Amino acid sequence: MLYLAQETTASADAAGERTADVARAVQRTTEVYFDAMLIEVGPTVPGGPLALLDRFLELRHADRDRERRFRCDRILAILPDMPGAMRDAIVFELGRRRIGGWLASPTSAVLNARIAELVRPPVSKKALCAAGGGITGVYYELGVLRCLEDAFDGFSVHDFDLYYGISAGAIVTSLVANRVELDRCLREVDPDNRDGVDLELGLRNLTVRDLPARLCSVGRHLLDYRDRVRHGEERLSLTGAASQLAALFGPFFSAEDKARRLADVFSEPGRSDDFRRLGKQLYIGATDQDRREHVLFGEPGVDHVPISRAVLASAAIHPFMTSVIIDGRRYTDGFVTRTTNIVSAVERGANLIVLVDPFLPLITEEPGFNHRHSLLWVLVQDYKTVAYTRYEHAAAAMHALHPAVTMLSFLPSNRMRRLLATNPIATANFDPIVTQAYASTYRRLERMAYRLGPALADHGIGLTLETAARKVRLLDASPAPRAELLCAGPLAQRRPTAVAA
Repeated sequence: MLYLAQETTASADAAGERTADVARAVQRTTEVYFDAMLIEVGPTVPGGPLALLDRFLELRHADRDRERRFRCDRILAILPDMPGAMRDAIVFELGRRRIGGWLASPTSAVLNARIAELVRPPVSKKALCAAGGGITGVYYELGVLRCLEDAFDGFSVHDFDLYYGISAGAIVTSLVANRVELDRCLREVDPDNRDGVDLELGLRNLTVRDLPARLCSVGRHLLDYRDRVRHGEERLSLTGAASQLAALFGPFFSAEDKARRLADVFSEPGRSDDFRRLGKQLYIGATDQDRREHVLFGEPGVDHVPISRAVLASAAIHPFMTSVIIDGRRYTDGFVTRTTNIVSAVERGANLIVLVDPFLPLITEEPGFNHRHSLLWVLVQDYKTVAYTRYEHAAAAMHALHPAVTMLSFLPSNRMRRLLATNPIATANFDPIVTQAYASTYRRLERMAYRLGPALADHGIGLTLETAARKVRLLDASPAPRAELLCAGPLAQRRPTAVAA
């Protein structure tokens, strides 16, 4: 326990570390795990009754990594004896700051009982939320989960109570919730494995069958344009007429064959393509293209949809992939309406959320860097910026409103985002992405072990890094990044490498 108070204040009732320096207190919470914190408030505090608390919260908030910040619900305000009206005013302000509570001149017994109540482990409910990111996002998320599987003791990534997936995350969570082993998942998506899911889009996936319907659509657009001009609703112009021809061009690819392959995997013994028979709560987020609403397949009313079909809809990102028809309506990528579903997870009682989000924009201080790239590059960067900005707002609100919810987020560093910033539907960087995702996850767990260890222990999960450390050493010693070094055996028969004569 950490006690932040004036040096002159008696501390007989406060066992643990003591300091009067606010900056020191904030620093200590990033170095050592404290299960609770006491902060002195009241009329005798220099600078005002809440000066110490407000300064602590201000410096705490300056840390951009929210998961390093000391939890507000573990802070107790200690009030001296004071008039009732003054105390009520201070307590009101404490409530506005959403701290864990307050005690007035507590005895040791009362203080210890309150702290014990404050730090009592919750009834654990765990959720895995995986965001979008294209094919490269699938690789990143599997690399992260492979590391978590090695680092979690007494818990598997197949043991979450709730699974939420959007786009790339829909592919990953549908496999993991179906208890497909992570080595098998990596083998399935390895582009060198001709018998796997084969995420790569090729000529066979082109939407040539849509051309007749699109030609008819152009005709309808031209007729509608003629009627608008005739009724004075629009002025006749060459650009106006030519813009109607844009209906000829639609999404390039259809991934129906990928959904069929997933359905084959889910039809194996012990697995299911039916949300209702899965044995796990799996929710796949997609966007109703016309209503512009987020739909969680797996919820009552839409849980009859095959999981593989829901995944196909969730990953139908424009302009690459065509929308997916389900029950007469068209659905497209879930990221259009939500980046993650952490809010839904909290609403369903989750108090430990593991978030994996590879869909982050590349940040650069070089003026004109993006302008010099292709339209596709800029479009993808814009998508990522919109998604990440929305996630930041949701995560900030969740941390403020639900401080008792432990969230572990795994996001690519800016250096790794350069690797992920290539074509999101490309398969060329499988090994580098998987291995770097594994190594970066290990480094985050190692750096945050002082805090994550006790936080995970509250949910019955141990944190042991020996296996992950050994595998990272293997990766560092390898002349080339190889995802199979993370697994029990080879992923696939490697295609022969051309050798110069």
